[in-house]
Amino acid sequence: MHAYLPKYNLGVHFLTANTFGRKPYFHDPASALIFCEELEAARQKYGFHVLAFVVMPDHVHLLLWWDLDTHPSLTISKIAWAVKGKSARRIVGYLKMLEVSDWRVGDGTAVAYPGAVHLQPARQPVSKPHYRNWRYKIWQKGAGYDFNIYTKDKLLEKATYIHANPVRAGLVTAPETYPWSSASYYAGVNVRHPVAITNIAEVL
Repeated sequence: MHAYLPKYNLGVHFLTANTFGRKPYFHDPASALIFCEELEAARQKYGFHVLAFVVMPDHVHLLLWWDLDTHPSLTISKIAWAVKGKSARRIVGYLKMLEVSDWRVGDGTAVAYPGAVHLQPARQPVSKPHYRNWRYKIWQKGAGYDFNIYTKDKLLEKATYIHANPVRAGLVTAPETYPWSSASYYAGVNVRHPVAITNIAEVL
C-alpha cells in the first residue's frame, strides 16, 4: 500500500528537459548558473516550490509543485517555457560574447557554486563559423518530459535519482559535491544555494 501525499492534490511534477542535440552547454559553469538563476527567478514570480533539481551537461531534472488553489492557472508548460526561454536568451547572449572575444567556454572544472564564474583564457580565438553552425539552439523542441508523482515512495525515488545523476555520469564521487544540484542542501552542506529549495520532509 502506497501512502499518498495529502498536500499534493495536483501531484509533484517530475520534469526533464534536454539540450538541443544533447550538446553539453551546461558543462560550462556560466551557462549552468544562468539556468539556476532563471529557475529561481521563475520560482519567485510564479510561486511554485522546487523540491529537487540537477543541471547536467546536456539535460536538467526538476521536481516541482505548487498549490492549485493559490495558483489555479499555473501549468508545468508555463513554467518550462518561462525558464527555458529566458535561460536560452541569456545563454545565446553569452555564446555570442564568446564568439567575438578571446575566450572559450570553460571546462567546468575550475569553478563551483558559490563564487565568481571565471571564463578560462582561450589558447586561440573561438571559431566563429563553429558557433554559427550551432544556430544558437539551446533546448530540444517542446516543453520537456513531465509526469506527476502522487506517492511518497515515488517522490523519494525520483529525488534520489536526481541527486545521483552526477555520480552515475562520473562527474563527482558524492552527490553533495556537485554544484548544480539540490543534493548539497539535503546533505546539510553549508553553501549558498542558487535555487531556494522546499524540503521534501515538510510534505511527507
